[in-house]
Amino acid sequence: MKKYHPYCVKYIAVHILLLAFNAKLNANYPNIETLKSISIQNAKIKALRNDVSRSIYIVKSNKDSNLLPELRFYKYKVRKYDSFWRILSTTSLNIDTLATCNALSSPMDIYPGKEIYISNMRGIIYKTKRNESIDEIARKYKIDKKYIYNVNRINKGNKSHLFIPCAKISNLEKSLFMGVGFKFPLKRGKRTSNFGRRKDPFNNRNQFHSGIDIACPMRSRIYAARSGKVFFIGRKGGYGLLVIIKHPHNYYSYYGHLSKILVQKGKDIKRGSVIALSGNSGRTTGPHLHFEIRKGDKPINPGILLK
Repeated sequence: MKKYHPYCVKYIAVHILLLAFNAKLNANYPNIETLKSISIQNAKIKALRNDVSRSIYIVKSNKDSNLLPELRFYKYKVRKYDSFWRILSTTSLNIDTLATCNALSSPMDIYPGKEIYISNMRGIIYKTKRNESIDEIARKYKIDKKYIYNVNRINKGNKSHLFIPCAKISNLEKSLFMGVGFKFPLKRGKRTSNFGRRKDPFNNRNQFHSGIDIACPMRSRIYAARSGKVFFIGRKGGYGLLVIIKHPHNYYSYYGHLSKILVQKGKDIKRGSVIALSGNSGRTTGPHLHFEIRKGDKPINPGILLK
């Protein structure tokens, strides 16, 4: 049986999670059409833009919910010259909609060949919590519940995922998405390995690296990249001595190969606080800090999020 490096296994797991999310979207909205191009001249894009404008007017003006267009999703395979911003401007959607409908962690998650979903309304995909009512969701997003009922065609009970028309993500979530939320974890250090595919220094194979490596002298001070709560301390496989900090909206920062941990599990940490000393523990060829950021289980390129 073929064996995979732990980083590669996590990379595969990320894609399984995204496939599960896409399957859930297909289950809730089965009549998904395909867009062959993102162009103003495309008749489907023209209709989509009209639906976006119409739905904004109806919700913001508190008009009859029956006047809303039927919620539709389109499937689109990203082309070579597409970008997150080009898709937004062409479809008249906003950051909140495209990000939540596709479980994106940053604008760089859009790349050629990726299959994405495009809705004909602005809003967000919301995963409902157990026993959470539509009234509670409507109050949370300050959207009249009649629009949530209408758009999602709810007669009784609840769905696992809802589309909340004209709802927005929080300013904090948006700042994290835009990459202005995390501070560099060292005062000084040289980046020696980037996020993504690379040759493993131990076996020279092309494998996935879920963070960045920063060379620094032994026992350099390591700083919290963002405020949060210490989620894990201790030894963990190839990471060696590791600190994981949990941040709002299910973000996590990892600090690996440490020589000494200076914080306790469960402790609230402020951005810029000293949390550990760098080292050479775990699977490493020399002293450095392995730093990574995750959204849930999904590794994100720290280079996008670091200020």
